[in-house]
Amino acid sequence: MRVLIAYGSRWGSAEEIAERLAGFLGEEGVEATVLDVKRIRLWPSLEGYDGVMVGSGVKISKWMGEPLAFLRRKAGELRGRRVALFVSCMSVLVEPENARRDLLEKVAEAAGVEADLMEAFGPVLDVGPGSRMGFLDKKIAQSVMLGLSKEKGLELDAKGRNDLRDWDRIRDFAHRFAESLRE
Repeated sequence: MRVLIAYGSRWGSAEEIAERLAGFLGEEGVEATVLDVKRIRLWPSLEGYDGVMVGSGVKISKWMGEPLAFLRRKAGELRGRRVALFVSCMSVLVEPENARRDLLEKVAEAAGVEADLMEAFGPVLDVGPGSRMGFLDKKIAQSVMLGLSKEKGLELDAKGRNDLRDWDRIRDFAHRFAESLRE
């Protein structure tokens, strides 16, 4: 079985999730190809793939343009294949049901795609020296982190890297997708 994992990532969280999903699928005997749709403009045909996973980083409650365009352009090719959607976003920490509805269900519907699985995963809030974020984004993230610390009781490093992803959930997502391919 072969799976394409297409993603777009702003600061690396969705990218790391896509790479780990490929590894988890490999443990299940599924061959996975990872495609950064932001860097590669000539997207391959989906012929030969049994399933496709599409993921995006989220900023201000919006998918990145490239993975959303990929979904829309490939909607016809996705029919008849197993499809999974995932996002890496902060809103899952605050309102998980809204994140699922607004960032997965509505996006799938708008793109004309029927997904077998959908999951919203937490983000990485990296405001340290090695961060991909620019100055303004770091300041916004630090403000959000302060709010999350107060509202949710999270202990966050306001000057470092905070990985808020649940890797067990991500592994389970890959496992469930692999199982769906065998049905």
